[in-house]
Amino acid sequence: MSEPKPEPEHEPKPKPKPKPKPKPKPKPKPKPKPKPKPKPKPKPKPKPKPKPKPMPETEPKPKPEPKPLARE
Repeated sequence: MSEPKPEPEHEPKPKPKPKPKPKPKPKPKPKPKPKPKPKPKPKPKPKPKPKPKPMPETEPKPKPEPKPLARE
């Protein structure tokens, strides 16, 4: 143990009171950004139905008869 320091004859200066630390200001909470409203999707315009091509006035080709399945 170290020897006790001899007290000085003159009165010790009173220790300056420690300045109270300024309390840190609470950071303001960031306001939640309002979610952008989803834009209503534009309704797809109905495609104009293609006009049926006028069939050439020819006799319809006779459909070939289905070949009978070859059974052994």
